[in-house]
Amino acid sequence: MTDTAIADALRNDILNGALQPGSELHQAAIAERFGASRIPVRDALASLAGERLVTIRPNRGAWVVSLSPEEIEEVFELRIMLECNCVRVAVGRASAEHIDDVQYQLRRSSLEAGRADWSSGDSAFHEALYRPAGKPRHLRLIGELRNLCRVHAKGYDSLKAHTPRWLQDHEQITAEFAAGNAGACEQALRRHLSATREVLLEAMSQS
Repeated sequence: MTDTAIADALRNDILNGALQPGSELHQAAIAERFGASRIPVRDALASLAGERLVTIRPNRGAWVVSLSPEEIEEVFELRIMLECNCVRVAVGRASAEHIDDVQYQLRRSSLEAGRADWSSGDSAFHEALYRPAGKPRHLRLIGELRNLCRVHAKGYDSLKAHTPRWLQDHEQITAEFAAGNAGACEQALRRHLSATREVLLEAMSQS
């Protein structure tokens, strides 16, 4: 099996919570699982480290990323800055096709809410919001930061109780986006991200 295929499988395990933050990733066990040698496993882990999903400590091993509450708060500060900038620009550049895509992704994420794979639909919705901005580097950074939050959120079942609130937020964001109200859309997104931050930090403080 190639290093790319191994990285894809491990990434999926990390993002879906099968591998929890701080879990040690043993090269020998991974090689046995995929029927591969140590070399593609090592390259796969290096690739995931480049995505900030894995922490590699030379001569010690590799672990799934695990952030402190302070680090999560910093991640959200960056997310709010980048995502709000993107959505403000995106509203001004959005075509009818872009609006249709956002509305489609809203329906999809709403249907998937509460399921085990809800976060993939949520990510697709947010990506659709930001895509019209035409800022690929922003999108890449946003994707990495969102994945860091996704990894940590998967460990807290209590977050599911807030699903109705997040869906209402998505509805409002979409309505402002479709109406071309850049300022209102940005503010709705800012409130949504800030509330998400507080909920995750509260869950972490109680664990």
